[in-house]
Amino acid sequence: MKYEANENNITKYHNGVFEVKDIKTGNEFLYKPLLSLDKSFVPYDFEMCFLYNNGGVSENSIFKLYADGIRIGWIFPIQSLESKEHDYVQDEFYLKYAYIVMYKLLQMTEFGDREYSDFSILDYYSDDIQILVYDKGNASKIERFDISNYAVDLFSKGYSFCGEGNVFTKLDIFDKNIRVKQLPEPIRDISYINVLFMELIPLRESSYSKFHLIYQIVEILIGVVFNYKIKSFINEIEDSPDDLFEKREQLSDITTEKNRVIWLFNNFSNIDLQKKEILNNLCEKMLQDNEKRYKENNVGNNLYAVRCLIVHNLYSLDEDGRELLKELNNSFLDVVLDILFTFHEN
Repeated sequence: MKYEANENNITKYHNGVFEVKDIKTGNEFLYKPLLSLDKSFVPYDFEMCFLYNNGGVSENSIFKLYADGIRIGWIFPIQSLESKEHDYVQDEFYLKYAYIVMYKLLQMTEFGDREYSDFSILDYYSDDIQILVYDKGNASKIERFDISNYAVDLFSKGYSFCGEGNVFTKLDIFDKNIRVKQLPEPIRDISYINVLFMELIPLRESSYSKFHLIYQIVEILIGVVFNYKIKSFINEIEDSPDDLFEKREQLSDITTEKNRVIWLFNNFSNIDLQKKEILNNLCEKMLQDNEKRYKENNVGNNLYAVRCLIVHNLYSLDEDGRELLKELNNSFLDVVLDILFTFHEN
């Protein structure tokens, strides 16, 4: 994911021209970039990642990147390095970051026996790649900075570290600045959530696999809900040790998965009402079509019922049901993004 230097290539930049030497072969050639790059910055002071976004980006989709309110770098399409048709051709800061990216790309590219300079960097890299490049010095101002901690919010903006970007949900709207944040404190250190968004959720999986992947996030979060509820229950027991018998039903409620899903949706997050209604309608339809019981306007209950249907009666879904599950998954993911960024311990 992060750029790793290929020590086989030595790269220098003088008078608008890169000198590239392959240490293994001794092969040397010159490369003149299309843009007038500015080498004011030291490449090793920066990190670079490849992202993907097939949601209508163009060579002009060039954005300053802010993480938790601190400006750390840029996101721009690799195409912009080979074009003079975008709005940042003369931008002094873009040209500094474009130099960093071009330097790193030339250093890591396997050129083989190339002996001439008449080529495009797009000969070696797909033109759908989006580049995230950030200043390690600025990023260090953020406590325990790790770019993976922003995978979920980048996904909500359309960008992913694999696959084709977020082609599943409605995207957050932004102007020329992309502002990303980490997940809320109670769930920030659950690294597997980031792993899911970096490696699995952006991929085009079967509807069944996609549902289970998204539901894994619900399972993680209801685990946090359980911990909170059980700690509160223990505190109540310590405060009122004579009421143990009366509290047995409360303990039973806490250990019931369906209840924790309902609490997650109703008490531990703030979901956009329209998104919640859309998901609930799709869940109700799925359950109706498969002759399963549901509760009107209780999305947590109905989602759990759909989960049971998928786990125990998957064979019962016909072609229409499988198409409905695709639509439900997109709505489910939309709601889960809301839950992740509004999660709080009640």
